[in-house]
This record gives sequence, C-alpha cells and structure tokens, in this order.
Amino acid sequence: MTPPGVKRVLKQLERMWKRVVFRALGALLPGRRATQPPAWDDRPHRVLYLRYDRIGDMIMATPLIRAIARAHPTLHLDVLASRSNAVVLSGNPHVRRVMIFDRKRLASFVRTARALRRERYDAVIDGMVLQPSVTMLMLMLATGARYRIGVGGRANDFIYTLPVRAAPAEAHQILQSAATATPFGVDVRRTDWRPELFIDAGERARAEEAWRAAGAGRPRVLANIAAGEARRRWPSNRVVAAIRAARHVSPGSVVLVMAPPDELEEAGRIARDAGAHAIAPGLRDALALVATADVVFTPDTSIAHAASAFTKPSVVMMIGGSAIFEPYETPGRFVYSPGPTLASLEAQPVIDALVPVVQAASGDRAPPASPPR
Repeated sequence: MTPPGVKRVLKQLERMWKRVVFRALGALLPGRRATQPPAWDDRPHRVLYLRYDRIGDMIMATPLIRAIARAHPTLHLDVLASRSNAVVLSGNPHVRRVMIFDRKRLASFVRTARALRRERYDAVIDGMVLQPSVTMLMLMLATGARYRIGVGGRANDFIYTLPVRAAPAEAHQILQSAATATPFGVDVRRTDWRPELFIDAGERARAEEAWRAAGAGRPRVLANIAAGEARRRWPSNRVVAAIRAARHVSPGSVVLVMAPPDELEEAGRIARDAGAHAIAPGLRDALALVATADVVFTPDTSIAHAASAFTKPSVVMMIGGSAIFEPYETPGRFVYSPGPTLASLEAQPVIDALVPVVQAASGDRAPPASPPR
C-alpha cells in the first residue's frame, strides 16, 4: 500500500505534468484568443461536440446538444462519441452526424484526428466540464477549429478561444455542461435542460411485447441490476427483498428484472426469488423498456438518466456525495448510501422509498400492511 504522503507527492507530480502538456498543446493551437463568438447567423457554421465517455454522460449531454442545435438555423452539429455511447443518439434530429472514437486505441486516435481535420469545423466544444483531459485537448488541436469552447478557470483555460464561466461546483452536471452553450446565445436560466431520447416504433413494439409476455398487470416496474462499476452494484438478496415489498403493496404489478446478457443468470435467480421476470436486452431495447415502464428501480447508472429523459417515476440508489449526478428533475426518490459503495446501503431505506412510489403508480396510496420477511 502506498503511504498517504507518497500519494500526495504523486498527485502533485501528475498535476504538474498535465500543466506542462496543456501549455505545450496550447502553444500549438491556431488562432488568437477571441473575446466574442462569431456572427453565427451570417453563414453556415460546422460545430463539433466532443463526448466520448460513458452512456449516462451522453444521455445527460442531450439537452446541451438540443440547445446548441436550436440556437441558430445555420449551425450543423456533429458529435464525437464512443462506440458504447453513440447509440444514445440514434434518431436524434439535432445531430447531423455521429463519429466514433476509441480512446484506448492509438490507431483510432490517428484515424479520428485525420477525419476531424478534413471536416474543417468552425467550432469545437469540450464536453469534459468536470476535469481537464489531455486526449480531449489533442482532439481539439486536431480539428484546427478557430473557435474552441470549454469551461475556463482550470489548468487548461488558455486552450480555449472562447472560455466560459464555470457553474458553481455544487450545480448539477447538466447545468455545469450548460455553460458551454452560452457562446451560442443560449440563456441557461430560460432553457429546458431535461435529457431526451428517441425510441423508434420497432423498439417500442418489442418493449410492449416483453411486458405482455411478463403479464397483463399494472404498474409495470423495471428493476435494473446492471452497473458499470462494482461499487454501484447492490447485493442481490436486497434486490429480492425490495421487489417482494413492492409486489406486496401492489399485487397486480408486473416486475421485469433487467440485466445485460452476460448477467442473465443472476437476473433469473433474482426474478425467481422475487416472483418477477428476467430480461437481458441490448441497450436500445433497454431504453425502450424504460420508456414503457411505470416505475424504474435502479442503481445510479445510464438507466437512471434514461428514466429522467422519459420522466418516469424512479427510485435510484446513489453513492453518498454524488448529488451532482442525480437523474435530472426526475419524479420519485433518491436513496444515498452511507459508505463509498452501494453495498453499504441496507434494504430497509430502499424499501421505504420504493413502496410509496409503486403505490402511487398503482393508484393505491393506502398504507400497506407489513410485508412478509
């Protein structure tokens, strides 16, 4: 184990190294620092938004994409996404083109850099608003764009020709990203920042068929057990206890336990123990299940942010200290763990949150009898 003093020194060295890299890149970037954005309406402008990280982050970026694309009819907005989060933008009418970037492969960086240079973008937007990224800055350099937009006041402040003022540190991540829309004339205070997703008729039909196969009752409760990180996983026995409690207060409910395909066996065990049904859809079909559910029960993952996009009543289990990542303006309840993982969150606080949300969705607000243990 590395001693705390050594860790602090290593962190300081890392920050110093990043500052050197940022300044070297900044010296290479073309264009003098601008004090005003261009006259966007004078001619067509090609704009690139960089957001190649996680699925949930791309969902939270959709209101920013919408706000920028609608700001001026002359803007043509492209998005640089990862292979995993690009599918979030399927059917999105505000995006002209989605380009794929794999930051783990050098060949992808070289190929992407060449493609970006050929596109001759007028403006590029840094989507990493919480912490600077060397890869992001190298991609901004690769575009050759005259206008480079990002949150100022950080180690890489000088890299931008149009730096924007950072939102308060305690502001929601969506509102922190919203600041990068201001050079396009977007009024952050008057703009709707709810995420949005677009589901096609085939995806919706498959979701409806999955619910019908599980039962004809209501409300439909989608219990997602998937999590991208081990610390966001909630123990299976507690998932079972929470679903049982929900079904006790709403016997007519239909519960789908959703997991990725490689976790279908675990979802099946939970479903059998809880009197529910297991399903392992792909991402697009998972989003359609959220769109057609009445209640969503999930750890803090992309499914929670999908519930926000569809305004679905939700119970979301959050790790303590992560309030800026809450699903944005989502009806329902958030339950925070007392420790650094969801394993520290006991069943009863979650049951106490889930039961009234399911009751409300079933139209029965009467206090339930104690559920069986």
